[in-house]
Amino acid sequence: MKDKLKHFLVCAIISILTLGTLLLLGTNWSGYEKLLALSLGVGAALAKEMIWDKWLHLGTPEFYDFVAGLFGAFAGTFIWIIIETIILEICH
Repeated sequence: MKDKLKHFLVCAIISILTLGTLLLLGTNWSGYEKLLALSLGVGAALAKEMIWDKWLHLGTPEFYDFVAGLFGAFAGTFIWIIIETIILEICH
């Protein structure tokens, strides 16, 4: 699997798992749970590039790896929002 795709998928999964966990815990933060999920996905992308790759020298920091992770975090969050909206429309 290509490197950028891995960054995209991992950050999307982080966002989706965060939202799923918050749903299972029964939290209702009036939409702020989506902001938290997005922030964790973006934070993971940033931490991987800045801490793991740059400061710890355990990889090669690349701007476009971060961008792929950023897009993944947004995509995961938006996919959740779209599915949630469809389910709410069907149920009403």
